[in-house]
Amino acid sequence: MNNEADAACGTVREMRMLTGLAVSRGFVAGPAFLYRAGTSEQVPEYRVEPAQIDQEVSRLADAFALTRTQIRSLAQELKKRISGDEATIFDGHLMILDDPSFLGSCKEKIAKNLRNAEAAVKQVADTYSSIFAAMDDAYLRERAQDVGDIAKRILRNLSGGGDAHALRVEQPCIVVADELSPSETISLPKNLILGFATDRGSTTSHASLLARALGIPAVVGLGSLSEQIKSGDLLLLDGTRGKVIVNPGREERAAFEKMMLRSRTLEESLDQVKTQPGRTRDGRSVPFLANVDNSTPMTDLYAVGAEGIGLYRTEYLWLQGDREPSEEEQTHAYTAAARALPDGQSVTIRVLDLGGDKMIKSGGAVHKEANPFLGNRSIRFLLRNPEIFRRQLRAVLRASSHGNVRIMYPMITAIDELHAANMELHACMAELKAEGIPFDESIQRGVMIEIPAAALIADALAKECEFFSIGTNDLIQYTLAVDRVNETVARLYQPTHPAVLQLIDLSVTAAHAHGLKVSVCGETAADPVMAVLFVGMGVDELSMSPNLIRLVKRAVSQMSFADAKALADTVRRMKGTPADKVYTFCRNQLIKLVPDLLFLQ
Repeated sequence: MNNEADAACGTVREMRMLTGLAVSRGFVAGPAFLYRAGTSEQVPEYRVEPAQIDQEVSRLADAFALTRTQIRSLAQELKKRISGDEATIFDGHLMILDDPSFLGSCKEKIAKNLRNAEAAVKQVADTYSSIFAAMDDAYLRERAQDVGDIAKRILRNLSGGGDAHALRVEQPCIVVADELSPSETISLPKNLILGFATDRGSTTSHASLLARALGIPAVVGLGSLSEQIKSGDLLLLDGTRGKVIVNPGREERAAFEKMMLRSRTLEESLDQVKTQPGRTRDGRSVPFLANVDNSTPMTDLYAVGAEGIGLYRTEYLWLQGDREPSEEEQTHAYTAAARALPDGQSVTIRVLDLGGDKMIKSGGAVHKEANPFLGNRSIRFLLRNPEIFRRQLRAVLRASSHGNVRIMYPMITAIDELHAANMELHACMAELKAEGIPFDESIQRGVMIEIPAAALIADALAKECEFFSIGTNDLIQYTLAVDRVNETVARLYQPTHPAVLQLIDLSVTAAHAHGLKVSVCGETAADPVMAVLFVGMGVDELSMSPNLIRLVKRAVSQMSFADAKALADTVRRMKGTPADKVYTFCRNQLIKLVPDLLFLQ
């Protein structure tokens, strides 16, 4: 497409530049594909005769069963492509779909109100969505979107429309939509989708999380883009800076092509440094570790540049089986991780972190609470259920005889919790010794600093463990009273907020005073800007999703520790500056020193 050809045809279209939220890095150019997601579909509503009730209920049950199969298939496909928190997004869908009251309410609408199945599903789904949307708990409010996603699938299956979210595209394109659900995002044909741009959304929405995990360049929050374009319009999408240009001119295309070329060249150069030990330009060691779970291909970690496992999420063993795994099953999983690592590399196993945004679908020993993020979760749950805790501790200890294994306690808020956890560990050690089962008697114990209270008593905690790991996801969330997946307040989720940075400073200072090393294992470690700032603040190790290691390792390798430290010192003096301006300042300073940062972030 070029301007001269368009002019000859009399079809010149106005160039527009829009700015939204950059949620997944990358530069792509291609034709727009306008996706309407069934916004014009009408749900049929009519009366059924009493004699037709059984037939209508049968249609309903078949549609539920097909929907369940489709969602499970999507979940399996997602887990083949990514691991970690994003891989369990569809667990919420299945939890709702498996809720007996959901299907039961639909059946009741059919039988008592003599309504057809489509109308019953629509009415019940609207009711559920309204209830979830009105809840105080942000995690539960998110379920409103899940209900809507499920309802669309059920309705399509009732009408015989097949997969509700299959896009019929025939050439590489950039998908433009009002908003994309998780089902729609994972259903995008990966060989034909260059990127996506949406009117709504946030950096922490499910679609954005999936875009980053799947490596799809994306910009969200563009306002009314879907109303301003037509399918076939040429788009330039900059997922690094959050910009979209519609029907660009020659100069804009030429400039964008240079950026795309630079990005591709840089991508190729990343392979040259990914297997090198992590270090700054002036030689300071900064090991890069991987965040994993039992579904992660452990043998692939070295190839992506991982120098160990900084966070092994054990809760997915519970979530995937919807039950407590046996001691033998846990031992097998942890041992596999320990054996997969080269000599000298460690695996840090975090004990069960259920609760909050992670719940067993059938309930089990974890009961639903009004506010699960502030409830009986993580170490609190384990100390209240010592038999479950001991089975896991024994499994971790048994695995420690096969490699360099460390154990980490989540959500510690008080010294007595750490004492109690260590007492359970020592009891398990005594049991195994009496049974003649080998284990590492000097296994290192660590504390996750993810609650402000833990950071404030970090000096006391450091005397009772061997390392700290800062979980920035929860630390930011609890410090700023903001839910990172709630689009309404997502802008307040700010890692450069002075209060958050002061808590990290306190933790690092206390750890180093007692000879402990500190890692950061939250999502912010995967942001090159934050990674360099953390290094300057004295953080010793960075742990992140495996697919992001090479990007951040390259950025850190281009900076000297002296420059990173100078940046951190400057930021410490910016306590009166808004957090977003602090971040922008950091980014601009780093771009001067590391121009590649524009393409790495």
